[in-house]
Amino acid sequence: MKDKNTSFNKNQNEMVKYKQQKRDPFAFSLIAQMVLDEALHKYYKEYYEREINNALDQKDKERFMKLTEEYKAFLA
Repeated sequence: MKDKNTSFNKNQNEMVKYKQQKRDPFAFSLIAQMVLDEALHKYYKEYYEREINNALDQKDKERFMKLTEEYKAFLA
């Protein structure tokens, strides 16, 4: 039982220290923007790869060419 209380008190002390730290709203905003950018980049990369593969499977040359041009521009 003593171990649980010690662990609880340690976690509680760390939470108090965290709350007392000065937080920079600009840093939080920057981190949030980075996470969003990364998620969107991953989403569109997977989208283009999936759609290009579908165009290849369907032997749709026009759609394949259009998507590959968009994909190259996206990666640039």
